[in-house]
Amino acid sequence: MCDWNGHPGNAAGLPLLGIRGGRRDVHSADDTPDVLHPLAAGMTECCRRRRVPQVSMPEAVRIAYEEGPKWVNCFGRAAGFMTTCVLVFGQFLLCTVYLVFVSKNFKEIGDHYGERYNERYYVLVACLLLLPLFMIRRLKYLVPLNLVSNLLLYAGFALIMYYLFTGLPNIKDRELATPPVEWIEFFAIAAFSLTAVGSMLVVEAHMAYPQSYLGLFGVLNLAVLFILLSNMFFGIIGYWRFGESVHASITLNIPQDEILSQLIKVFIASGIFLSYPLNGFVVITVIFSDYEKSEANGRNRTLMEYVVRLVFLFLTGAVAIGVPNLAALTELEGAFSLSNLNLLCPALIDMFLNYSAGYGRLMWKLIRDIVLILIGLIFGIVGCTVAVKQLIHDLQLTLGSM
Repeated sequence: MCDWNGHPGNAAGLPLLGIRGGRRDVHSADDTPDVLHPLAAGMTECCRRRRVPQVSMPEAVRIAYEEGPKWVNCFGRAAGFMTTCVLVFGQFLLCTVYLVFVSKNFKEIGDHYGERYNERYYVLVACLLLLPLFMIRRLKYLVPLNLVSNLLLYAGFALIMYYLFTGLPNIKDRELATPPVEWIEFFAIAAFSLTAVGSMLVVEAHMAYPQSYLGLFGVLNLAVLFILLSNMFFGIIGYWRFGESVHASITLNIPQDEILSQLIKVFIASGIFLSYPLNGFVVITVIFSDYEKSEANGRNRTLMEYVVRLVFLFLTGAVAIGVPNLAALTELEGAFSLSNLNLLCPALIDMFLNYSAGYGRLMWKLIRDIVLILIGLIFGIVGCTVAVKQLIHDLQLTLGSM
């Protein structure tokens, strides 16, 4: 069980925060053929019902509550606000994981060539270096960073093959199955690469031809398929090569004293480092999506945005310094974001939007939504609880050593 933590699902770097209903054919939630993307289909249906060109994910949740049974109508605004909090917290955890990942990899290089400093110093240095990059406010200026990030990541992944396929032991020497109690931890870490809901919707909203984003062979499906295959490959080969000693990231298993391994660490860690500003952009977009609508606050928006960016960077750095546990943070982010954004929110939106139109033959849509909600609750509660316990333990150790 391992995670290479390249996280290409979010390497795209743009937020799935709003979707347009006016630039492609819009189907009702009852007849949409896009069953693979219930969230996108539900948001498109919200655009149709409100006759607006675009809605954000929090707005879609609010509209769905208002379209549902009368007893949930009054919870619309609160549910929309909670969705905003979930989006922000999910991206916060993601950026924290990035800082820990970068610091751990550069620490190994630093330990080889110089004195052994605590990895928390590397987190602090990473935050200082990120400060000017994270202050970039225009999305178009962040795209080149993302391009360089992707090139570095995939160059590192290509080079790491040398260590993965060198000295492979007999597969019979590896335990091919773990006790079921450990499956939740595995799924939570694996889910980290599929929690790109916080990093997809503005992609569709900014595309010249958004109809190419969805569909059977659309950009989204092809990207998710590539992510799944990549993670299956690195997970299987990584465990086969390193066994129980495999770390939360394979880059931490390769040698520290070889030039090639150091180059791999630099490539992948630098790629993750450069993707931080683009993923942090999601938070800024979410926070200011309503703020910028107020003309009275228009003059102060730029200053406020710089303050929010600075606070966000400081807080992610503080958490990374306090609990630099890569596996636990990855598990927490995966369990939290997947359960809330990929399961609960789409199921609730679909359930309430179909309330008046009906749930189809044998109420299959309602049954599907209820199953998704139950899975999301169980997976989220168990996965987050296990991760939080480990993080609390690490924080106690950190405070005890001060």
